[in-house]
Amino acid sequence: MRKIIILLAFCTGFSLMGSAQYYLDYGARLGVSNYLGDIGGLEKTARPWVLDMKLQETRWNFGGYARYKLRDPFAVEADLDYLRLSGADSLSTNPGRRGRNLNFRNDILDLSLKGIWTFYENPDLGNTYRYQNSFDAFLTLGISFIWSNPKGYGDPPGGHGYGWYSLHPLETEGVHYNRFQPGIPVGAGFNFTLSKTLRIGWQIQWTETFTDYLDDISNKYPTAAQYANMSPEAQYFSNRATAQSASDAGIGNYGDGNKRGDPTNHDSFLTATVTVGYVIRGRSNFYRSHYGNIFSKGKYRMRRRRAKF
Repeated sequence: MRKIIILLAFCTGFSLMGSAQYYLDYGARLGVSNYLGDIGGLEKTARPWVLDMKLQETRWNFGGYARYKLRDPFAVEADLDYLRLSGADSLSTNPGRRGRNLNFRNDILDLSLKGIWTFYENPDLGNTYRYQNSFDAFLTLGISFIWSNPKGYGDPPGGHGYGWYSLHPLETEGVHYNRFQPGIPVGAGFNFTLSKTLRIGWQIQWTETFTDYLDDISNKYPTAAQYANMSPEAQYFSNRATAQSASDAGIGNYGDGNKRGDPTNHDSFLTATVTVGYVIRGRSNFYRSHYGNIFSKGKYRMRRRRAKF
């Protein structure tokens, strides 16, 4: 009986050694995105993290990923996402923001390089001893390279009617900013691996950027002199407050160097994605050199001996 138990443990150890070496997987990501910045929000000003987010402004996110296992429990991952962020003061319950009457939409390209720490792993779901299905949960931290192009919706003088207009070249605050910006993505997620090759997962990620212009708003309105030198289109998108909206907000002047945004907090965004990928199986050099000729596809192979005569 002891010999049978030892033999089973011996074979199980080899199976684990073989099944654990899954070095690379790649696939697609699809999910939703939302944003925290200077547009929209609830009744209070500049509340942190998700407290200022509006569910009505949840938009889409899709892309692809490639993940490589370095050594348990660590891996690295590269993501390329295309996502949309949007916001509108008309949805805010803050009177000052409603009176300001700004809006934006930003389609973002986000290339992220992240480290992964797998803090929990079950290599044999259901305890089948076949190690076909597994589960893992992980945390991520990395760096993002972001390209953004904020646009505003309206009907400016000299424009082509109501539509979305690029705000970056207009310099609506009299400031030139860079559309390429870094960010710090922090996230968590989990994966189910089915039949050793199909990996289905879910990730949530918060990206803190180093810019306050994802929504084209950061600091102050242009001064009267700056405003006079702007194009009619830039003037229109710089100050969208109307006499009615200002009266409703109880604020008399939305221009001439007065506060337009909050420069003390950078913009950030949240994504939640479902991932579907394919796992490429690989074995360690140790496994191949010691056991590659003995085990094949998890089955024991008896070596044939030639007859001595």
